[in-house]
Amino acid sequence: MFVTLDLPIMRWAALATGLFLVIPWHVDGLFTHGLLLFSGSLCIAYALMPMVIRFAHAIDALDYPSARRVHAKPTPRIGGLAVIIAVNLALLLNFNYSLAFKGVVLSALIVGLMSLWDDIKGLSASIKLAGQMLAVVVLIYCDVMIHFAPQVWWGVGLEYLVTAVWVIGISNAFNFLDGINGLAASLATVTCLFMGMLAWHTDQSYMFFLCLAVAGGSAGFLPDNARYYEQARTFLGDSGSTYLGWMMASVAVMGDWSSDSVIKAYAAPLLIFSVMIFDMIYTTVARVARGDVHNFKEWIDYVGKDHLHHRLMDLGCTQAQAVVLIIGFSALMGIAALALVQVDFFTVYLLLGQGILFYALLSFFMIRVANRDR
Repeated sequence: MFVTLDLPIMRWAALATGLFLVIPWHVDGLFTHGLLLFSGSLCIAYALMPMVIRFAHAIDALDYPSARRVHAKPTPRIGGLAVIIAVNLALLLNFNYSLAFKGVVLSALIVGLMSLWDDIKGLSASIKLAGQMLAVVVLIYCDVMIHFAPQVWWGVGLEYLVTAVWVIGISNAFNFLDGINGLAASLATVTCLFMGMLAWHTDQSYMFFLCLAVAGGSAGFLPDNARYYEQARTFLGDSGSTYLGWMMASVAVMGDWSSDSVIKAYAAPLLIFSVMIFDMIYTTVARVARGDVHNFKEWIDYVGKDHLHHRLMDLGCTQAQAVVLIIGFSALMGIAALALVQVDFFTVYLLLGQGILFYALLSFFMIRVANRDR
């Protein structure tokens, strides 16, 4: 998809431009500040990628070809490191931080660095889960949590549990979708842009800045990964996909989606994240039904070709076409979410019904494809 004239001077120019853009300028307007963050994060991620690729080769952090892989030669798998650096540079140079902002950034950094170590040395599923639970504790300490229950001991405990299930579930669901070139970073870019549009519309500055920085870092990764006529130069790896998934899930919890309706407040993020949620639920149910997965460790470690993008490719789509279709699905649900927060209750239920019908039909076709291939 990307054909780039890749000269070293271009990367250095991008780095200089990115650092210039994320200097804490005193600019007027939420949108202008967000645009600077998006552009700066994009430029920094793009500029750092060659250094990260060389570092990956030096420490042998490579993804080697196998029967379950589609690439033909060893490929660096820590491209997410450049995204993590870019997003944090863009964010940390700019703000007087709120407590919630600190919680989102710090918890995502814990998850990202732990996943980076997993990419380099390998970690057990239990250690990865323990690290994610530590990150959940940071979120809860900073009051980034889903509030819905009575504020008594069992209600607070239930809120803790639901918050943990949401952020851990979404981060792992996003990690599972990182299966073909360009998909995960494109999906993160689109998801964050839709969340950012809602944050801008409702004047939630911290949520807007977080979304634009993450969208920019994800977009800056694409030129080295979304390459469909040649080998990708690098993969996101768990460090990138889990970090991005955690950032998006945490920002969704941090945001105020609707002040006048509980249904709107929960339905809007569910629609925006629905592609990831659908893929995780569908593949989990299918794997349990087949007897391939019996516990959390097997669920985390299992690598199979039964995700949404694999089913689309089984139908004859190329990698690029599968990415475009999935991004189209995500954009469709994002538009529905933006509309949902501004309409009456009858239309809210219509939009939710439309989403449920869409995924029911998609499930039908995926099951048909799976049965055909047996």
